[in-house]
Amino acid sequence: MNRRPTFAAVAALLTAIGFSGAAEAQQEPLRIGLMLPYKGIYAQLAEGIDKGWKLALEEWGNKAGGRMLEVIRVDDENNPTGAIQKANKLVKSDRVDILAGVVSSGVGIAMSKFALTEQKPLVLTFAVADQITGELCNAYTARTLFSANAYQSGAGMYWAKQGMKTAVTLGPDYAAGRAMLDGFKRGFEAGGGKVMEMLWSDFQKTKDWGPLLTRAKDSGAQMIYSFYGGSESIQVVKQHSEFGLKRSLPLHGDQWLYDETLFDAMGEAALGARYFSVATPDAPHEGSKKFVAAYKKKYNEEPDVNASAGYENIVAILHGIDKSKGQVSDGAAFIKTLQSVTFEGPRGKFYFNKDNNAQLDQLFLVEVVKQPDGKLTRKLVETVPGGKDLPGCKMGS
Repeated sequence: MNRRPTFAAVAALLTAIGFSGAAEAQQEPLRIGLMLPYKGIYAQLAEGIDKGWKLALEEWGNKAGGRMLEVIRVDDENNPTGAIQKANKLVKSDRVDILAGVVSSGVGIAMSKFALTEQKPLVLTFAVADQITGELCNAYTARTLFSANAYQSGAGMYWAKQGMKTAVTLGPDYAAGRAMLDGFKRGFEAGGGKVMEMLWSDFQKTKDWGPLLTRAKDSGAQMIYSFYGGSESIQVVKQHSEFGLKRSLPLHGDQWLYDETLFDAMGEAALGARYFSVATPDAPHEGSKKFVAAYKKKYNEEPDVNASAGYENIVAILHGIDKSKGQVSDGAAFIKTLQSVTFEGPRGKFYFNKDNNAQLDQLFLVEVVKQPDGKLTRKLVETVPGGKDLPGCKMGS
């Protein structure tokens, strides 16, 4: 007998096929493009960030929102033009769903514009330039660390209130250096201090800081406040010590100037230095204790501040994917969902402010001390309030 299928049967079949296709699509891995400067001056920062990512992904079983995750790692070369070329490949050829990572502010600014053009969610790790979540803020970009002003204005306010009336700043002449030290100047002068001179070195070109250190000494200031990273940090700290300035003109700075992964290379030059960090292994809150324990178990070493930043970056993304039930094709919707993410992390309570920055509630003042075995380590001195973002983002108004 020839039996023609009824309309209802055909409809049921098509519906079943549709559901099957949706289920198969749901099982496709969600792809994340992790862009970091794996080579060059910031390679050590990238290594720490990546270690934080690997730990978090292992804890989550490499899965979020009901979907397996595939991370595609690329070297952004610390170069905005090269980074955009590689981001294009990630989006067009590798079909990534989310972009993340980035250390350089210049790269971060370029990538933020790219995210807006491509309508692809971008969740930055570092890239601290104020413009990213200031006048250049957009619905496709979030940052899990902080803005330069929020970090450095808090540090500047602290040193002014400690009786430091005059300071000289010293840093690399590029986007992040300018943003960081401008932030310090705002906080220091708001607290009653005076920045007598802002000294700049050619980024990735300067080898001899002698002339700049001499100018700092001749200024009559009470302290130098500095921002550098990677190999430049080693050179600045060591040359400052070799000039015999540790007592007469102390060199203060942040977690990148005195990056703990560089302590061995700095040696005695770093001993006794006090600087600000957003994370330290001896922080008293539970989120930090759990992270440090898990990190030590996996890597048999204490986490540096870069690892904690990387960990928070991917954990925020994972929570966002969970809250989105694995559906992240609408980039702006994903970033909006990310706004509601909160968890206990290495820095304590993690949450976003209205400008799509992770809120910076506190800074840790730490001192470089010697362990019984002679190795240098960090010791928490006190906790102080963080600063605020600069105005300019209209998204939350």
